[in-house]
Amino acid sequence: MPRPLTPEQRGRQPLEQITERALRRFLRGGTWPAMAREIAWLALRATEADHTRLDGLTALVEEKLVQAIDGLHARVESVWIAATEDHLRSWPHDRDGAETIALLDGYEEAMRMLSRQYVDVLEWSITVLGERQRLKGQSGSQYSKVELPALVVHGLRQRIAPFGWSRRDAA
Repeated sequence: MPRPLTPEQRGRQPLEQITERALRRFLRGGTWPAMAREIAWLALRATEADHTRLDGLTALVEEKLVQAIDGLHARVESVWIAATEDHLRSWPHDRDGAETIALLDGYEEAMRMLSRQYVDVLEWSITVLGERQRLKGQSGSQYSKVELPALVVHGLRQRIAPFGWSRRDAA
């Protein structure tokens, strides 16, 4: 018979699920190598670089993505804690509401962070390709516009208003 979870373990379980769910959604059913290839392809198209560089750039992008994502869980955890504490300051007896707000804020932060990293790695890739083109004497100053996936664009948006009541005391 499995042992009951401690309160700390119960709190960690949804936190890990948030991070996992955000990663699954962000990858849109794909894999890290597929995401790296997508970013590399966008960078090649933007700089009009030679497409034979796709495999090499994909490997670099994948490495950069892994480095960029390392702090995701810790960041989501800090947002989770802050959201819980903030909610409980206003409504001390509403633990369920605090958990719901923490879930939503944590998920939003994970998507925002993943989207920001996507754009940062894409910009880095374009810069690397542009520098290589300039070293070879090719004009690389004119880049075409990159259309980001809708999920990334949506993830970059800031939440307009907090869920539920305003942060003032209700009565």
